[in-house]
Amino acid sequence: MPGRAKLKKFFKDFLMSRKNSLLENIVLCLAVTLTSAFLVYDSYYFFMDILRTVVSVMLFIAWLWCGFLSGRDRKWGFLVFAGVYWLVPYVYMLCYSSRNGRTYYDDVLKLLYRFSDLLFNRSLLRVADFTNCDVYIWVLSLIILTFTMYFVGVNVENILRDRKSSKDT
Repeated sequence: MPGRAKLKKFFKDFLMSRKNSLLENIVLCLAVTLTSAFLVYDSYYFFMDILRTVVSVMLFIAWLWCGFLSGRDRKWGFLVFAGVYWLVPYVYMLCYSSRNGRTYYDDVLKLLYRFSDLLFNRSLLRVADFTNCDVYIWVLSLIILTFTMYFVGVNVENILRDRKSSKDT
């Protein structure tokens, strides 16, 4: 039993030890997502496929971990960030693809479309190519899992707080 108590204490200390700021979580998610997106364009070296795979896995881990930590710390701003990050580029790409005719600011619109494509599609392109699934399935999976981890973090914090208050009484 002493080993089990130590393991339980380790996980409790690990889950509840440090509080991250909302900005730290956002910057981490942006950094790993943009890194994954930019690595799609580099295929000169032989190790880039391995690096792209590792960064894609890190992308999922970072978004899920930041979702969990934000839920634990009750930072609903992370949910807003995640929704805006994944929704705005997608909506813009839909609007761009449904427009009619050529306008005088078409080059600006095309540049914004490519930037939206970089933010939305390119970061998970390696995962989609590896699994032969569409990128939209992986983006939707990442969004659902991130929101789920947020609510898991909220519940873990509630459970640990309730256990602490019941021990105190």
